[in-house]
This record gives sequence, C-alpha cells and structure tokens, in this order.
Amino acid sequence: MRKTLFYKLLTLLVCAVTTLNSYGQERMITGIVKDESGTPLFNATVLEKGGKKSAITDVNGNFKLSVAPGVRALTITYVGFKAQDVALTNDDIIAVTLTSSDSRLNEVVVIGYGSQRRAAVTSSISSISGADIKNLPVAGLDQALQGKVAGVTVTNNGGQPGGGVSVRIRGITSVNGTEPLYVVDGIPILTRTSSTAQDQLGGKAGQNEQSILATLNPNDIESVDILKDASAQAIYGSLGANGVILITTKRGKPGEGKISYDVYYGWQAVPKKLDVMNLREYAQYYNSIAKEVAATTPGSTLNTVDEFRDPLVLGEGTDWQDAIFQQGKIKNHQLSFSGGQEKTNYYFSLNYFDQLGTIVGSDFERFSSRFGLDHQVKSWLKAGISANLSRSNQRITLTDGVETPTSIVLYNSPATPVRDANGEFITTSSLGNNAFGNANGNPVATALLRNVRAIQNKAFGNIYADIKFTNFLSLRNELNYDFQLSQNSAFQPKITNSTTAQTILAPSKLREDRRINYYWALRNYLTFSNTYGKHYINAVAGHEAQSSSYDNQFTTVTDLNKNLQSTNAGVIFPSGTGGDKGDWAMESYFGRATYSFDNRYSISGSIRRDGASSFGPDKRIGYFSALSGAWTVTAERFASNWSFINYLKIRGGVGSVGNQNSPVQNAYSSNIRLFPQNVFQPVAGGILANANNRALSWESVITQNAGLDITFWNKRIEMSVDVYNKKTTEMILAIVKEVHFGFDPNPPNNAYKEIEPPVTNAGEMSNKGIDVSITSYNVKKKDFSWKTNVIFSRYKNLLIQLNEKGAILNGAQQDFTAASVVNVTQEGGPVGQFYGYVTDGLFRSESELNNGTNWGIEVAPNKLWLGDVRYKDISGPNGKPDGVIGSEDVTAIGNPNPDFTYGLTNTFQYKDFDFSFFIQGVQGGKIFNWTRKYSEQLYDPFANQLNTVLNRYTPENTTSTMPRFVNRYHSNNTRISDRYVEDGSYLRIQNISLGYNLPARWIKTVKMSAARIYLSAQNIYTFTDYSGYDPEIGSYNKSVLTQNVDNGHYPNPRAFTIGANIQF
Repeated sequence: MRKTLFYKLLTLLVCAVTTLNSYGQERMITGIVKDESGTPLFNATVLEKGGKKSAITDVNGNFKLSVAPGVRALTITYVGFKAQDVALTNDDIIAVTLTSSDSRLNEVVVIGYGSQRRAAVTSSISSISGADIKNLPVAGLDQALQGKVAGVTVTNNGGQPGGGVSVRIRGITSVNGTEPLYVVDGIPILTRTSSTAQDQLGGKAGQNEQSILATLNPNDIESVDILKDASAQAIYGSLGANGVILITTKRGKPGEGKISYDVYYGWQAVPKKLDVMNLREYAQYYNSIAKEVAATTPGSTLNTVDEFRDPLVLGEGTDWQDAIFQQGKIKNHQLSFSGGQEKTNYYFSLNYFDQLGTIVGSDFERFSSRFGLDHQVKSWLKAGISANLSRSNQRITLTDGVETPTSIVLYNSPATPVRDANGEFITTSSLGNNAFGNANGNPVATALLRNVRAIQNKAFGNIYADIKFTNFLSLRNELNYDFQLSQNSAFQPKITNSTTAQTILAPSKLREDRRINYYWALRNYLTFSNTYGKHYINAVAGHEAQSSSYDNQFTTVTDLNKNLQSTNAGVIFPSGTGGDKGDWAMESYFGRATYSFDNRYSISGSIRRDGASSFGPDKRIGYFSALSGAWTVTAERFASNWSFINYLKIRGGVGSVGNQNSPVQNAYSSNIRLFPQNVFQPVAGGILANANNRALSWESVITQNAGLDITFWNKRIEMSVDVYNKKTTEMILAIVKEVHFGFDPNPPNNAYKEIEPPVTNAGEMSNKGIDVSITSYNVKKKDFSWKTNVIFSRYKNLLIQLNEKGAILNGAQQDFTAASVVNVTQEGGPVGQFYGYVTDGLFRSESELNNGTNWGIEVAPNKLWLGDVRYKDISGPNGKPDGVIGSEDVTAIGNPNPDFTYGLTNTFQYKDFDFSFFIQGVQGGKIFNWTRKYSEQLYDPFANQLNTVLNRYTPENTTSTMPRFVNRYHSNNTRISDRYVEDGSYLRIQNISLGYNLPARWIKTVKMSAARIYLSAQNIYTFTDYSGYDPEIGSYNKSVLTQNVDNGHYPNPRAFTIGANIQF
C-alpha cells in the first residue's frame, strides 16, 4: 500500500515538473491556411493572441511560428477575410480555413511576377474568371472579352472563322500596333501570324490575320487579369506599352482526380442581307437608264433588251447573296483530367474546335492539348512544367476589297445564273447584244475554287523551379519557350466553261509561304514578403533575358500544269521567290516594392531597365518606372460608423512604359533588299531597303491614373471608377511627306519598291478617358439570385503633333481614280480620321450649275449636269475659298473612334437553373461605307446596285437625294466624301444563355459528380442605323491607320448552340 502511494506521488510530481517546464519553453506551431475552396492563402498573417510574435504564410499557405510560453491561441488574418482565433491544443500542427468577408476583395489578382489580393491593389486592374467566358462559341479569348471589361475595346475585324480581333486598352497608344501584350502563365506571346500569302490573289486580307489567341483553347483558362495603367504595366517595360493581359490557365488541385467533358454544337447564319435589285427591279432600272442615256448622250445609246420589255413578268433572278452565304456550323469538344496528391498536382486537356463559315469557302479547325504538372520536390523546392500544343487550319474567303466575293455579290447581275444547264460556273449571260455579268467574275466560283489557307503549328510552355529560403524569401526560376511554324498558301486554278469557253478564273497561280518563329526567355526573380505587426512589405527583384527569331521563305508560280497545286508545276512569277529573316533580343532587370500599413495605407513602386536590339548601340537602354498608392478610407476609425458605405479605397498612380515597335525591322541600320537571278532579272543583286537612323530611340508612354473602389448598401453594390491621362511621346514613325524626293509609298513597280522613308521619333499623342465598372447583387436568396454587371468606357484620342511640317500618316484604303485615301492621320485630329469632300446636295437648276463651284468639268448633259453632286468650296491655295473645287477642299469628314462603349450583363440563378442576358454597344464612331460607294455608283449599266438607286434623280424625280445615272463619263459623284460616312453606333443583344444543372440523384447512378446542359444564342439582334451588313467593322490588319472602312466586309454571324458540361 505504501509503495503504491509512493509511486503515485512520484508520478504526480514528475508530471507537475514536466508541465511547469513546458510552460517555461516555447512551442513550434506549424500549419496551413486556406480559403473556403481549399486554395492556400499566401501572405496570411498569424499572430500570437495577446503576444507579440507573428509569421506569414508562404506561397503554399504554410507557416511556422515559435509560440511564447502562456500563449493559448493564435489569430489569423487576411485581407478580405474574417479574422479567426484558433485555440492551441497539444497538437503542434493546425489547419485553418478562413471565411471570406467580401468575395470581390478576396479575389487573387495577378500583377506580373507575382499576385496579391484585390484589397491590396494600388493600380487599375480588371479581372474576369474563366466561368465568365466558358462555353462561348468563339475561337479565341480575345473575342470573349468583348463588352466584359471597362477600358478594353474589343472589335471583331470580321466574321471569318478564326479571324483577327482588335483589342485596345484605353485607346490608341501607338500607330505601330495597339494590341496588348498577352502573357499566358508568365509566358509572353510574341509570335504572331502573317497574312502575306493571302493578298496575292486579289482583294485585301486585312481581317483575315488570324487571332493571336486562336491557338489557345478558351476553356483551359482559369482567370484573366488586365493591367490597364502604367503603374501596373511598368514591370513589363517596353513590352507593356499597349496594356497587358495576364492569362492564368487551369492547374491541378489536391484531391480526388476529376474528369471533365465539355461539348457544344451550333449553327450560324448571316443576320442580314442587303437590299439589292432583283431581276424585275433591275430590268426596270436598265430600261429607264437606257432612255436617260439616249436623251443626254447623242450618238451613245444602250441596246434595248427584248427580255426586259415587261419587267413584271420576270422572276426574282439570281440572288447572289443567297448563293454565297450558307449555314455555318460550329462544334467544340474538350476532355480534361485534373487532380493531385499531397505533393503532386496535374492537369491535362484535349480540345477539338471546328467552325464552318457563313460564306462559302471559309472554315477554321483547331486541335490542341495542354499539360501542367506541379511537384513539391522538397520542403524548400517546388518545380513544374506546362506545355500547350496546337495545330490550326484556317481556310479564308478573301474580303475587304472591291474584287472579292463579298463585294461582287452586290453588283453581279441578277440576269446571270451561278451555273449553266450543265452545272458549270459561268460569269456572264447574253441578252440581245448585251453581256450581263461582271468583269470581276463569279463570286461563288471565286470563293469555292480558290484555296487560301493559313496553317499554324504552335508549341509554347515553361519549366519553373521555386526555391524557398525562408518563409518570407523565395527564388523563382523560369524557362519559357514558344515555337511556331506557319504554312500559308494561296492557290487559284485556271477554269473555263467547256461550253462557252468563258474564263471563270485565270491565271492559274500558287503562292506558298513557310515561316518559322522561335522565342525563348530565361527569368529569375526573388520575392520577399513579410509582416511586422501592422507593417507589410513585399518586394520583387529579378533578371530576364529573351530572344526571338523568324525565317520566312515564299515562292509564287503561275501557269500551273493541269492546275497542279505544286510550286514545281508552274512558271516562277517575277520576284516570285524570296524571303526574309531577322532576330531580336532584350535583356532586362526589374524590381517592385510594396509597403502597406495596417491595411489602410499602401504604396508601390516599380522600375525596369530594358536593353533591346531594336535600336543602335547608343540608344538601346530604356528605363521605365511607376509609383502608385492607395488609401482604404473605411479602415479609419472615423469611418467605423458608416452604415451606407461598406468599403472605400482611393487609388492614384503615375508611370512610364516604352514601345520599340517599328514599321521597319532594325530601322537604326540600313537593310538590303536582295533579289534572285531569273528570266526577268538576269543578274542577282540587291538594293537599299531603307534609310537608316542611328538616333532612333524608344517611344515613351506616360500614364496618370486616379481611381476609387467602393462597396455600399450592405455590400450589394460594388463600383470602380478610373480616370486617366495617357501621353505618348517620341512616336516611332515612317512619315510620308507631301513632297519627299526618293520615297514613294505606292511605287509603280510593286515587285521592288523604292527605298522606304526614314523611321524617326517624330510625334506626340494623347488619350484621356474614364472607365466605370458596377456590380449589383440585386437579389441574394437561398433559391434565387440576380446579379447585374455594367461597364462603361470613354476615351478621346488626339495626335498632338508631328515634328515635320506637312507630314501625314495614310491608311491603306485608296480611291485610285481620284488619287485619294480615306483614313488620314495628321496633327490636331484623332488617329485614322476620315478625310474627303463635303457635299452640298445636288445641282437642281442651271443657275446652280453655272454659278456653282465645280471641278472645271464642262457643264453639259454628258458632263456635269442636273442631278450631279455639289461639293462645298472650303479652301484654296491661299487658305480661303477660291470658287474651285480641288484638293484644298478635302477636310475631316468623320472620326472612326467611338464616343463611348458599354456592356450590361444580367445573371439569374433559380435552384438548378441559370440564365444570363448580355448586351453590348458602341456610341459614335463613324463608318466609311465603301461598299455603298460601289453598290450605288450609278455609272455602270450592266452592274447591279442597291435598290435605293430606283429612287435616283431623274427629270421626273428632281427631289431625290440620290444622284443621277452617269454613263461612265466622270467620277464626280463617287468621290470620297461625307456622302458615304454613316453613324456606326449600335446596341447588340450579344448573348442569351439558359442552363440547367441536373440533380445529383439523376446522375450519381452513372458516376457523374456534376452535369449541366445549356442553350445559347450569340449576336441575336443589332439595333443600328448603319445601312451595311454589320456596324462592327474593325480595322485592316489591325492597323489603327485604316479603321472602320467597310469594303466587302465579312459579317459577324448569328449563332445558336446547345451544349453540356459533364464531370466525373
């Protein structure tokens, strides 16, 4: 008994001593902090409750904290989450899940070489999730961004499947390309597609430049963050001048593996046809102009046509629009596998996308796969790899030109059938002694028989390693790569009708291009992040080396033997072989530091040094810096009793970025244009290609930004407002002067142009604007929710100055008859402004003819006469009206840039149903309707026209605003003028979607974890006063110098889709 009592007392004493000793020693507590979705939280603060020590979590959410004696709980805080106290037990390992206090402020924002919570952001950054763009029937992400983000203007350059899209962030920054930098998982996408071969068969291929993101599957995207001001962009230096779009793709997450299958099928159609004359109207029109020509032009008459004597008995004739438009089809399949274990996460996807265009002879097909692997090799080392492989095949119907199928259908005669009785294509039909048709050929034959393709084979990805030295210091090492092989070809066979011997297409011709682009980058940067009480410090410092190269070869042959599609089967075209190659390299050092005090005051600064091969040795180095700050007003004590405003942050910043894009490769040095020996050129040799400029330096863009983020009405409404002033200086330009000896922008011999004009730093430009984004949570109940998103953007562009007097920047669309261009950029106006003559009605009396100003054309019925267009006398050689219409009277007639753009999205959720309704619009922005210039030309009696010409000026219809018919005598009535300028404003019902999540009890028997089916409609209806197919025109080859000129444009299609998202 005594022994037993002794041992019990001894045991009690030992326990007491051990307990007392433990209270006198510190404990090492380790743990992980995650959000409600299981995502680790980086930079969460872990504090001793009642103590002084603290720690922050690393990139994986892990922390270690040596706890002082007597501490019984920890407090974990994170911006945008509710603080949480965690009691300490005997377990030294804890796991904490924080609850969001504000979903929007809790968003992770990628900021370039790092990320942070939105609440800590000091610059202007907009974000959208992958869910917002999922299942849209588009080939690329850029199309899906339209109307979704304030300050981002997205314009489809046409409805061509896989076609190019113009994306502008806060207006026009440069005339050498305004497209933003796309960064996919840290990889800058710098290799772009080329449309060189597609211009060789006639027409223009401006809208056919393939989208830079067409090879990336939109369903692989997790989130998109858009850096809109220089304080955010400066970390990317000279690559970020036009804004930066950071794309984060999906990665595997720890947990049970998931298999997802996404599919949709769709049908597409052209929403609108233009009202051209049918055969009855055309016969009526022809009969009337035959009489007019006989009356006004003695000795010159049109032959009468017996078949047209009684138009009312005729049928509709050939509807060429119906012949060339077709029902498009679209389908998309994606299969993905994702998951992970304690140390390894993986993601793998396969995608097939196929789109048949709404114009015959156009389609787009893409195969792609994506792979991502992340592995925790050691507690201090994490490594991973990602790879994207794709092959796209785009068949192109040439558009944007008066000789392209989309133009020819409007003025090809309805008296001409598409095919003859034997099923062969024809171009004209004879009625009496008249050949009705079109010299430009059969548009259906042109579209179907020509084979114009752009094939892109692309592989890009990265390999990375993260080394964690401490909980607050880590090193990131990355190797990026991007390889692209482009195979472009343009083939035209020689086709004749076997019965009539009519030439359908000629000559036979083939051009093939092969272009290889290669890009690599090596990037290393340190990240320091730690919290000291109420002080938070984050800093990044790094080095980057990157290089790219291209090698392009092309061959053009004609007179192909038996129409064989081979470069060995024909005669080499003059200057038909050649190519070019080049390379570029840049080395950079960059840094950024952010300091925050008590989650109230934040300041951030960044700097980058770029050294680029684009400039001469003395000008290669450029420095770009930014400074921004933010004040969270609602974190102040005086705001603690605010009931209406829940959150208010004021932001401001200034920064500079650079631009090295130039219209001429390596413009600081003299380049040589080589040409080979052939039957047309007996001696091989070369000529000077450009005038060098060793003083050429960086284009600079400085942006000032002020904004606020506010949440009010019990967090039901969130709003962000930003105003900005962006100024571009030292613009890199190849200036065309009114008189410049030796420099001819349009030489007579297109094979070997004269020397290119010198590239200089020669101008200043400004963009001022405002962005507004509002999210309203209208209803938030258990079974029903309703959310509204509104965006509004407005900017004003102005070319402040060009350093050389009289200098202008011309667009590409030209009126060769009148020797003038549509888009002209010069001092004091916006980029791409329309220039032409101002009309002043029609001549309606002989006194007006005799006393009015004119071109010096003789006043006569077959010259200048009643019903012809009258132009305003604006100026003369001395700057004052001189009574003569001439080149001095050309003036600004329209601004293609919009006044503002907007978007509205409503999203409803009722139990397992979801419904969304999205509209977007543009206010202002003029369109030059070149298509109407030719389809209302009123001078070719054998060409069809819009039916508006039936109401033209005649002796019996003198009140008409439509000019008279003139039988090919002068071009007075069709000069470039405000007569063809129309308002481009529109409001479009862009998307309506209805979905249903199948109940779990229905799908669990087939092992599904989730399943959703949906119906969607795209481009449903457009409210506009524009008379053409589509008011969304875009630009030629994405050039801001030639924008909103509608010249045989490929209309954007209307689409209806049905799809499903299935997960196992």
